[in-house]
Amino acid sequence: MNYLDKAKAAIMYALEDNFNNYYKQDQVAKRIKEAKNVCIFGLGEYFNDCAGHVTSRFDVNLVSDNNPNTWGKIFKGLKCVAPNELIKIEDLVVIIMVGDYKPIAEQLTGLGVENYPSGDIFLNVFDSHYDNAWFKNNEDSIYEALNILSDDDSKEVFVEVLCNRIAPKLAKKTFNELKIPGEYFNHNIFGFNDNEYFVDAGAFVGDSILKFIEKVEGRFGEIYSFEMDRYNFERLAEVVKKLNRSNISIFNIGVWNENKEISYLGEREGSFIDENGSATAKVGRLDDILAGKKVTFIKMDVEGAEIAAIEGASNIIKSQKPKLAISAYHKLSDLWEVPLLIKKLRGDYNIYLRHHAPVVWDTDCYAY
Repeated sequence: MNYLDKAKAAIMYALEDNFNNYYKQDQVAKRIKEAKNVCIFGLGEYFNDCAGHVTSRFDVNLVSDNNPNTWGKIFKGLKCVAPNELIKIEDLVVIIMVGDYKPIAEQLTGLGVENYPSGDIFLNVFDSHYDNAWFKNNEDSIYEALNILSDDDSKEVFVEVLCNRIAPKLAKKTFNELKIPGEYFNHNIFGFNDNEYFVDAGAFVGDSILKFIEKVEGRFGEIYSFEMDRYNFERLAEVVKKLNRSNISIFNIGVWNENKEISYLGEREGSFIDENGSATAKVGRLDDILAGKKVTFIKMDVEGAEIAAIEGASNIIKSQKPKLAISAYHKLSDLWEVPLLIKKLRGDYNIYLRHHAPVVWDTDCYAY
């Protein structure tokens, strides 16, 4: 089956399934919240990097792992128990935080322990549950986006991500099997020189700045760093102050297609624009904020605002054709709308997709 046929099969599956796979996240989350006991299985890299995403949402009270050296010890404040001990725990649900989760799922199921891959609770990111009419209306755009991708790796990522999100029975690879290292800076799609003018949109607490500076060995033209959340911005300011570089500018502003004040939900990691949010912030167009400034590279990870942010940078993209690294996963439609919008702005761009995480997040669109 070629890529186009697989995409068509995934869409057909989603339509026939009445898009039920997209309701799985809510169903699984409801069950976990109802359970008396919740356990995370797996104490490796995935747990160390991402456990906070689970413990912030659910009342996790223990962990487990197949490594006997972990049993009885404490990890992130949680006691580790042996897998065979799990069968003794009343009303237990296990969340598997292992990239290659299928053997663990078989093991736990064989023990009679209810379990869910962590990916099931992160399936939608910030998405809504779309109906079949919406999905049918997007069908042509999905095929068009697949067609403009520049290499087979990108096409594989596109169809496998699509399948994992809407037609999991058709996926040949899990998110973990698609994952490659080097997000934003070490992906081998394009390189950097010692005179880059870098826009870091969604700067969080400065982690991308530090990775970029390491990549270019400290030599660059300018960094323009944007972070909307007040708490994150304070941490970002501390990081930049320690760097003591005059060619780094930071903005407590979100990037958007208008210049205005908005409401947003959440704080720290994962803040996103929402009219019902309790916090307020300024957002602005990069075309206006950076008018007259040189830009050679734009990275955007702005929690679902990527399309609006690209629109607000359309003049920069058209006139300066910077390299781009844009998140394309917060909404299912970002998978095709981000590549299509970039290609619309500059038809001469090469468009790529890569995936960088063991679950749904960190599918990125690269262009140059």
